[in-house]
Amino acid sequence: MTGIDKALLRQLLLIGNAWEIGDYQLDLRKRRCDVWVAPEVERSWFGRPRKAQAARTEQHTWQHLALGPVRFFLHVSAPVGADLSRSSWTGDPGMPFTHALAQQVFAMFTEGMELTAICKMMGLSLNDVWRYRFAIDNGLVQSQTGAAMAPARPAAAAVDVAPGVATAVPDVADPVWLRVVSGDLKLDIKVLSLKLMLTRVRSQLEVISDDEVRLLKLRDLHRYFVKNERVLAHELTQLRMG
Repeated sequence: MTGIDKALLRQLLLIGNAWEIGDYQLDLRKRRCDVWVAPEVERSWFGRPRKAQAARTEQHTWQHLALGPVRFFLHVSAPVGADLSRSSWTGDPGMPFTHALAQQVFAMFTEGMELTAICKMMGLSLNDVWRYRFAIDNGLVQSQTGAAMAPARPAAAAVDVAPGVATAVPDVADPVWLRVVSGDLKLDIKVLSLKLMLTRVRSQLEVISDDEVRLLKLRDLHRYFVKNERVLAHELTQLRMG
């Protein structure tokens, strides 16, 4: 198997200059490459590492953006307390994805894609995608739109309302949705599944502070109304009256 230049691999994975790749393992049969990353070591003129006091480190593993058909997993040894929040190739502690990959997954959530469809398109495990979604819904992580990211891969569009189809559901940008979830507009709800969903969304919004994630929850509620419009006539009448 032909080797890969580590400096080139670091550039392809968008890893910062202060870091270096210590080793990697490429398995073409599994289409997987594991990469071990650590802070760059200061070296002498002869390329030998200079002796320095060993710093305390913590280990992280995140799945990163794929290159072609090959999935990349980064095993990062970072100094304790290091700020990794602004790097596209690092992730949140305990989360399965780097910030760059998380941004793409979040965009697919926003488009209403099912977890299994995301897994199939992105080559991700269902357990990892579910764990990331759970963390978002419970306010454990923020959206990735503010971080330094690589451009997101276009997701398969999943619009709430098909073009040309008439609907009684207010637009997702209508302030009425905020009034519903805040309790300012109290609905007489006859559909049990809507009662359960609204209770869940309200409890999630109590712990979510990120604006993009809060908007995601409103889109989920709006999408529910679109999909179940036929059985929600009673509730939709109240929404329109606002």
